[in-house]
Amino acid sequence: MELLKKFYEEEEGMGTVEVVMIIAALMCVALLFRKQVFSFANSIMEKVFKADTIKDVNENG
Repeated sequence: MELLKKFYEEEEGMGTVEVVMIIAALMCVALLFRKQVFSFANSIMEKVFKADTIKDVNENG
């Protein structure tokens, strides 16, 4: 019984639980706003690759 009481009072694992809870919360937010996240990522990718393509065309003549 004393071993169970020590295990209950021990707080070393709390850091791991907190990190898991934060990751779970971030995943929930990402799932809720996935359309906005994907559209934002796509717009950034289009700008990056469009700028890269224009740069290649200008260098190649």
